[in-house]
Amino acid sequence: MAQPRASRRQIALKTPSAQKTERSAYLFILPAFAFVGALSYYPAIRALVGAFTSWNGVSAAHWVGLANFVAAFHSGEFGASVVHILIWAAIGIPLGLVPSFLVAEAIFRLPSRRAQYWYRTFFILPVVLPGVVGILIWYFFYEPGGIVDTLLSALGFTKFAELPWLGDAHTALGSLIFMGFPWIGAFNLLIYYAGLQGIASEIFDAAAVDGCTWFQRIMRVDIPLLMAQTKLLLVLSVIGIGQILVQPLLMTNGGPGIDTTMTPVLFMYQQAIDYDQYGYSMGVAFILFFALMILTIINMKYFRTNANTPSNP
Repeated sequence: MAQPRASRRQIALKTPSAQKTERSAYLFILPAFAFVGALSYYPAIRALVGAFTSWNGVSAAHWVGLANFVAAFHSGEFGASVVHILIWAAIGIPLGLVPSFLVAEAIFRLPSRRAQYWYRTFFILPVVLPGVVGILIWYFFYEPGGIVDTLLSALGFTKFAELPWLGDAHTALGSLIFMGFPWIGAFNLLIYYAGLQGIASEIFDAAAVDGCTWFQRIMRVDIPLLMAQTKLLLVLSVIGIGQILVQPLLMTNGGPGIDTTMTPVLFMYQQAIDYDQYGYSMGVAFILFFALMILTIINMKYFRTNANTPSNP
């Protein structure tokens, strides 16, 4: 009687040549584990220990227990930064997902494959521009007399064209959030486009036979079948917005004023770099880590996907 496949594999692994190959595989993957441990896990563990100490980066650290966490929760500046990032998430996540989804739909519906390729390339090309350069470009856009003021004046909104976008406490945070118009992210676009390509053509044919309009097809076929992609992008968006640092650092440095555009990561950065409170900064870092981890777990557990069947028309 022929042996089961699993049994034959187990016997093969017992041969000297198979055992040598197995050992070689572990040896090849060992450097990757070493680099990940040294460059990722060790700093995280070091920061966790440092979160319970008072350390200025030079002298010996002193154990302070939960004092750093208590100080963070009692800090008005840190509290304001949390409010700002929640506002940023409430506005920025839809801005990052909806336009990218709509453009992916438009490109996918083009009848020519060549046209799909070139339009897709057109929207992806901006990723070659370094992120810092893009931020500085928008900084000049927002300057008095910049392109934003010029466009508003041309459209007849002269009152708004006179606003100091980054210098006014009422407009600075909104200016940072709405930066990046038309808000089409190359990564989000590709994820949605790949998801649309993965939907069986028979489903689209059935929707056409049932008389679905383009809007009904998007709402009852495409969106339900792209929930897995939306879930992935939602998790990445929450993590990305929770880690926002460069935009407010380069454009406003948390101002105007004390904390008008402060974010939690910028607050953490300033405590370490500007005030030499590295222990306090590590405490803030782990507050953010646990907050983002909890949000991710909630999303993964309770945000259900329905990737098998579309909703009934």
